[in-house]
Amino acid sequence: MMNSRFARHAAHALVSLTALLATATPALALNVQPVVVDLQTTGRRASAIVTLQNTFPDTVPVEVTVHPVNVVNGELQEDENAEGDDLLVFPSQATLAANQSQAFRVQWIGQPAAGESKHFYVTIAQLPVTMPDGQNTIQVLHRFKVLVSVGSASETPSLKIVEATIGKDAQGKPQPVVKVTNDGGTYGYLASNRMTVVERRGDGTEAYRKTFEPEEIRESMGLGLVPSKASRILPMNVELPDSSGTLSVELNSAGRK
Repeated sequence: MMNSRFARHAAHALVSLTALLATATPALALNVQPVVVDLQTTGRRASAIVTLQNTFPDTVPVEVTVHPVNVVNGELQEDENAEGDDLLVFPSQATLAANQSQAFRVQWIGQPAAGESKHFYVTIAQLPVTMPDGQNTIQVLHRFKVLVSVGSASETPSLKIVEATIGKDAQGKPQPVVKVTNDGGTYGYLASNRMTVVERRGDGTEAYRKTFEPEEIRESMGLGLVPSKASRILPMNVELPDSSGTLSVELNSAGRK
């Protein structure tokens, strides 16, 4: 039979955990869609709508900031010291009542740039509110980042795998790592293609072969955005059988086998 003292401690811990979960409930209260936006420099697709939904019973104030995104050492990096002046988001601030939604218009207002894509992070950040005196609570503030890419409708991407190596994941297991370059005049997504990964042992025999369809690429490494005239280094969340083998990766259009 459970010791009564232990039971009291367990009940107290359960109440504390319930209170903590109740305090953290706002984590499920806000939702932004979509989180990836594709725009063109001219025409009807020069703007899009991003929607923030508040299903929490409290009013939520938010503000919007825009910063450019560049490729640094093969990775996407937000420049928080620069303003994204070519991209307008309206409204820049909003207050959402309980169970309400707010539409934000994202509009390209820059000049068309032939052969060059532009990329931004639009951050929608929840602002803190003043709590009543004496109320003991924790405010959980949320920040949502929307990746916005802008390119010319007259340009096309040209993605190529220029290097494939075997790296290690966080657990030290071997995984494919690819370097992708884009010589085209607009951005492209690696996950819009089909990719065949082949690993060979030291004697030349195959240790691994798999062709990944676009949906499988998205699941294992995300969309794989590559801006125009840039290169990215992208790991693939796939465990390889041999850490000492050699790797080759072939990229083909999803329209052909």
